[in-house]
Amino acid sequence: MPKYCLLNQDINTSFINIETTWTGMRSKLLKKQTGYLVPDSFVELLKGETLNYFQNEKQAKIFSQACANLVINNPKLLQEIKKQNWRLAEQIIKLAEEILPRLNKLSDLEIIKFLLLSRKLQAQFAAWGMAVAFSDIYGFISEAITKIFTKRKKLKYSISVYLENLSNPKELSLTEQAYQEISRVNLNSAKEISKLLKKYFWLDQGYIGRGLTLENLRDIKKNHAFYEKQIVPSELLKIELKLNSKEERLLAVSRDLVQIKSWRSDRRQAIYVIVNKIIDRLAKRFKIEAKYLETLSTKELIKAIKNRKNSPSDLKERFERSLFIPQSADDYQIVINEEKINSYLAERINRLAINKTKTIKGQTACPGKVRGMVRLVFGPQHNNKISEGDILVSVSTSPQLLPAMKKASAFITDMGGITSHAAIVSRELKKPCVVGTKIATQVLRDGDIVEVDANKGVINILN
Repeated sequence: MPKYCLLNQDINTSFINIETTWTGMRSKLLKKQTGYLVPDSFVELLKGETLNYFQNEKQAKIFSQACANLVINNPKLLQEIKKQNWRLAEQIIKLAEEILPRLNKLSDLEIIKFLLLSRKLQAQFAAWGMAVAFSDIYGFISEAITKIFTKRKKLKYSISVYLENLSNPKELSLTEQAYQEISRVNLNSAKEISKLLKKYFWLDQGYIGRGLTLENLRDIKKNHAFYEKQIVPSELLKIELKLNSKEERLLAVSRDLVQIKSWRSDRRQAIYVIVNKIIDRLAKRFKIEAKYLETLSTKELIKAIKNRKNSPSDLKERFERSLFIPQSADDYQIVINEEKINSYLAERINRLAINKTKTIKGQTACPGKVRGMVRLVFGPQHNNKISEGDILVSVSTSPQLLPAMKKASAFITDMGGITSHAAIVSRELKKPCVVGTKIATQVLRDGDIVEVDANKGVINILN
């Protein structure tokens, strides 16, 4: 029996808004690009909002390495991936902007047409983005980039300066552009407020948002701080480092990966807002809470619309706990029996044997050394756990955790490399960050006192 590992944990999410991604992951395009099919996988849904994504561990590492090889060694294909991601990102926002003004007037037929087109676009988006998403999950690219700097002695600046200026794109992400505009606007003007709510309806919505609100705007205006980056002309840094062609290529790949990931994260939120509003409308018709409808796949939701009734009948059981096991591109075996779920997981999940340890190792994403109290953060619902100076520990981070990240003194993650969200934000905020520890969330507990030595990529447990 092959063993599976927890590759990703999506908190504050919904099945219907993420299952289209899994459909795209099983596209034949990935086999053509990388030489491999996406690893075998299945999903555990808990309380309707936590999705534990398990993948065949052996296959995942092989696939990740193939993706890293592709983006590094095939520049022509990487540029095509970049081009296709931007094309699809623009198509997705255009579709969402067209539908939103007349959302409440859509007929059932128009809703179905939208859901099918949305699913098609998101599946294509996933197919063209998986090589990027998987390429640095195990840090294959990060290790290579970090060595560029660590093997050079007596650097003029800290490593974070080189990472920030050479491995990140110069262009601001769509979210950062939105934050900057909002910070400059007078929120006492009804006209300006209306304009922002319409233009940035997708901002900070994640998987379950229903659209930007005035409260969101005020919160962004109040709390979004701009951190001055230590900008050094990249040409001067390149001259100092005397980069060879292979090193130049690695840094260019990093810039492309970060940019593509930001496009995907920002634009997909627009579609999610529309789907969520449709869910709310149908929930009233079916006389059921929206959270239960979110456990349907797109295919099942369309069937329910056609039948004009809520179908199937096991949504509450799915919501509490269920397994979704892919059978084909868009069909799943759904397991809701607690005993069967436990048996299935027991046979397949590779539970890491965590020995008692005082030291956890990972990769340096941003150097520095701090001490503080551990706070485990698995989603935006945990943002208020963080006080100034705490150490934020998570499987991975997302834009929804920014309020907590701004208060924390350092970040530690199980997954990801130096192109991950946690790594990018840590360099922007100039906070120590260690990524790719694999075991931090399993070893550390709320209240532990740790020393994060991100200069060495080590976390020392002090109590």
